[in-house]
Amino acid sequence: MNKKLSKVIFSIVILILVGISVMEVKLYKQNKTLEKKLSDIKNVNLKEKNKTVKPAKHISQKAVVQPKQIDKIERAKQAAQQYIESKNVGVYFIQLNSGKSFGINQDKIYYAASTGKLPEILYTQKKLNVGIISSNTKFPYHDYVNNIPGAMIRGGTGILKNNIRDGQLVSVDVLLKDSCSYSDNLAANMLGYYVCDKNDGAFKKYIGGILSRNIVTFSKEFSARDIAVLMKEIYSQNINGGQAISYMKNTSWDTVKIPKYLPVKTAHKIGINGAYNHDAAIVYSKDPYVISIMTNGESDEFISQLSKIIYDEVNKS
Repeated sequence: MNKKLSKVIFSIVILILVGISVMEVKLYKQNKTLEKKLSDIKNVNLKEKNKTVKPAKHISQKAVVQPKQIDKIERAKQAAQQYIESKNVGVYFIQLNSGKSFGINQDKIYYAASTGKLPEILYTQKKLNVGIISSNTKFPYHDYVNNIPGAMIRGGTGILKNNIRDGQLVSVDVLLKDSCSYSDNLAANMLGYYVCDKNDGAFKKYIGGILSRNIVTFSKEFSARDIAVLMKEIYSQNINGGQAISYMKNTSWDTVKIPKYLPVKTAHKIGINGAYNHDAAIVYSKDPYVISIMTNGESDEFISQLSKIIYDEVNKS
């Protein structure tokens, strides 16, 4: 009995020991599996961390978003507006190659004074270009040339009034030069009477087409936009060969107003009457442009400073 009991007990002990060993093996394997999983997770985290951190150290300059640069024309407008503040000033700018433009009070109507001679200058140049008249065509002076719509004041600025007699013949070339270079009132009125249909008829229709508006009665009332558009059209007429531009490059006012502080040549037409003080110009910078500045109550120096501000902004590199 004792031997049988001992064998039984021995067998039980062996089974228990075997069971324990099996359990230990399973636990060992489980621990190893768990350790591997933890290790894998750690490695994955490290890789993910490296992926997010590493590119931050090597960001391409191309990926950096730069602030959008303000267009030169817009920059010039902002600078001009800051200088003008609330003054009674109209400005219109047209870049001739690109056609880009800006305006400040550009549609405000002013008495244009002698910038209002630009329509007669333009129409005369057009007729010269197509051969309807020539530089040597001559017309007689009579006082009635001063009695047309939009006529300049009798006498006024210029030199012709001091060297003319009734019935005297004057060539178109002299009338055009005097109108452009000396802002001669009488010369402009003679062009208006003889060349521009007494500032009526086909002339009035042509100028209305250029300005995109109907002109009932021609007058010297224009906006900064009007004057700039007329100057641009004179520039276009000059491409076909024209005297008007060359005469406006050599005037009695080339050291004041728009040209004063500019390092390049200009062709310009001034206008002065009482508080009205204007200038319009073609500025022959690297990118040539037309600008008109019309004021009520501002000085020549104000116009010069404004002109230089705009020139500097549009010519910055």
